[in-house]
Amino acid sequence: MDIETDCERMAVELVHEAIQKVPHGGAVSVKAVIAAVRKDNPYLGISDTALVDLIVATAPAFGRAVAFDLNE
Repeated sequence: MDIETDCERMAVELVHEAIQKVPHGGAVSVKAVIAAVRKDNPYLGISDTALVDLIVATAPAFGRAVAFDLNE
């Protein structure tokens, strides 16, 4: 069992779930998605930077824009 792969797989699942909660055509808040992922799995061994990369790569595929609001 590859722990890194399991961690990445879990991150993908959690990010997808959070993105799909945003209405189609809406904007995904990077801050909100990261908060949701950390709430669902506070011990997930993946960096916020990796989560942002995943959000940016995934949101458009689900028909959502990305709101870069981490510093708000």
